[in-house]
Amino acid sequence: MSQQSVDDKMVDEKTTTPTNLSANEAPLDSELYIDPKEEKKLLRKLDFFLISLLGTLYLLSFLDRSNIGNANIAGLSTDLGLVGNQYGAAVSVVYSTYVAFEPVWSNLLKVIGAKRLMTVSTLLWGAVTTGTAFVKNWDQLMAVRVLLGAFEAGLFPCVNMYLAMSYRPDEQGKRLSYVFVCAAISGAFGGLLAFGLTQIKGGSLASWQYLYLVEGIISLSFAPIIYFMLPNTLDKAWWLNRRERELCVIRYEINRKNYDVKEKFSWGQVKLAALDWKTWSHSVNQFCVDTTLYGLTTFMPVIIKGLNLTKNTVDAQLLTVPVYFVAATSYVIGAHYSDKYQNRSLFIILYMAIAAIGYLILAIAESTKVRFGGVFVVGLSLYGAVGLNVTWVTTNTAGHFRRATSVGLMQLVGNSSGAAIGFIYNAKEAPRYNKGLWIAFSLSILSIIITALHAFALRRINARRAELVAAGAADQQELGSDNPHFKFML
Repeated sequence: MSQQSVDDKMVDEKTTTPTNLSANEAPLDSELYIDPKEEKKLLRKLDFFLISLLGTLYLLSFLDRSNIGNANIAGLSTDLGLVGNQYGAAVSVVYSTYVAFEPVWSNLLKVIGAKRLMTVSTLLWGAVTTGTAFVKNWDQLMAVRVLLGAFEAGLFPCVNMYLAMSYRPDEQGKRLSYVFVCAAISGAFGGLLAFGLTQIKGGSLASWQYLYLVEGIISLSFAPIIYFMLPNTLDKAWWLNRRERELCVIRYEINRKNYDVKEKFSWGQVKLAALDWKTWSHSVNQFCVDTTLYGLTTFMPVIIKGLNLTKNTVDAQLLTVPVYFVAATSYVIGAHYSDKYQNRSLFIILYMAIAAIGYLILAIAESTKVRFGGVFVVGLSLYGAVGLNVTWVTTNTAGHFRRATSVGLMQLVGNSSGAAIGFIYNAKEAPRYNKGLWIAFSLSILSIIITALHAFALRRINARRAELVAAGAADQQELGSDNPHFKFML
C-alpha cells in the first residue's frame, strides 16, 4: 500500500483526543484512529460545504475568463471595431498575467489565509468583469483582460492547494473532479446565459455588454459568501460541530506526512520545487493538455457555428451545452477510478488518446455531422487529463510550500498555452481552424509520451526506495517527498 495509507496509524476505537484540541496543538506522536462511519459522515459534510464553495468559485472564474467567446458571437468584435487577429490577442493576453501570478498566489494561500485571499481575488476579478461591459475599443479591452488574468491567477492553484490541505491524497482526485464539473457547468451555463441575453432587444447596451455586466455582478455578490463560509483550517469551520472539528484535527495529524498544519514558509522548499525534474515534466505535460482544453472551450461556439447545423447562428451557443455535460460526466467517472486504483498516469494516457482521436476527426472529416461528433469525442477528454495531472503533482509532492511552488510553476507553464491559443487558433482560419486542430492533435500525442516516461521513472524510484527501506532507512518525514519512505503514485 502507498505512503498515503493510514492503516498503520489505526489503533482500537477507544483512542480519543482532548476536546479542546486545535490544529496547531495536535500531538505529533500520538496513535490516532477515526471510526470509518464517523469519517464518512464528516467527508460528506466537508464535500457539501467545501466543494460547493470552491466549485462555485471556479465556475464563476472560468465563466468570467472564457465568456469572451460567447461575447464575440454576440457582436463584441464588431462593436469594438476589432480587425485582423485583435480578437485572438485579447483572448490570449489574459494569460500573460495569469501565469505570472500563479506561483505567487499559491504560496500566499497559507501565509495570509484562504479566506482573505480568495475573497479579495473574487472581488477584484468581479469588478474587472463588470467593467468590461463598458470598454469602447481594443486598447481598453486588452487592459481589462490583463487585469483579469492577474486577479484570477490565484484561484485554481489555490483551490487545488486547499483541497490538498483538507483531504488525503487518495481522496483528492475525485474532489478535484467535482470542482471541474463546475467548470463544465460554467461552459454550459455560459452558453445558456449568452443565448438568453442575446434575445434582449433595445436598451442602451448591446447583448455582449449585458453578458459581462450580469456575470461580473454575480461574482461580486459571491465574495462575501466566501469570506463568511470558507475557513482557513477545518478545525475553525463554524458549520462543523465540536466533534467534527476534533475529527478534522485527527485527520490533519494522520495526513501530516503529506501536509503539516504547522509548516512555515521556506525559500529552501521553493528552491527544491524549482530544481525538481518532476515539476517541469508535469509542467510541459500541462501545457499540452491545457492546449486541448482551451482550444475547444474558447473556440467551440465558433467551430459549431461554422458547421451550419442550424439556421439560427445564436443556437450555436445551445449546442455547446451537451458537450460540457459529456465532459463533466467523463471526468467524474475517470477520477473515481483513478482514486480507487491509485493511479493517475494510465487515466491521463487514456484521456489524451481520446483527445487525439477527436482532434483528428475534426481535422480530416468533411461531413459536418461527423465533425460535430468529433467535438463530442474531444469533450470526453476535456477535463480528465488536465485535472488528473494537477492531482498527480499535488499527491507526489510533500512539504506544503514545495507543493505550492510546484503547482504554481506547473500552472504557469500550462496556462501559457492560453496565451498562445489565440494565435494557434488564428481568426483568419475560422471557423475550421485547421492549424489549431493539428497542433492540438500533436500535443495530445506528446502528452501520452511524457506521461508514460514520467510514470516509468517514478516506478524505478519507488523500487530503489523500497530497497532502502528494506535495508533499514529511517522514516524522515521532515524530508517531505525526498523521504525514502515516501512512495510516488504512478
